Amino acid sequence: MDVKLVNRGTTGELLLNGRLTSANAPEIDKIFNDAAARFETVVLNLSGLEYTASSGLRIILRLHQTMAKKGGALQIKEASPMVMEVLEMTGMASFLSFI
Repeated sequence: MDVKLVNRGTTGELLLNGRLTSANAPEIDKIFNDAAARFETVVLNLSGLEYTASSGLRIILRLHQTMAKKGGALQIKEASPMVMEVLEMTGMASFLSFI
């Protein structure tokens, strides 16, 4: 799993590439937490995300909750059809913001 951060001032865009699994979720969670502390808005660009395990869904949910608590925003960008289907099946698509 590769994550690239693009700093856009008050917005940080995280480009995820690869598979988000239980093995790499703790490392990705730390990256998400660092971005949440640093930016008012975090954009998850999921165009390169091939797969997410339930642990990946949990850290996305945690990032959403962290951003909401601090009055910030989490936005999802370019989710692949497969990842979008998982977000819809789990109900997460109903409260996440998509751009």
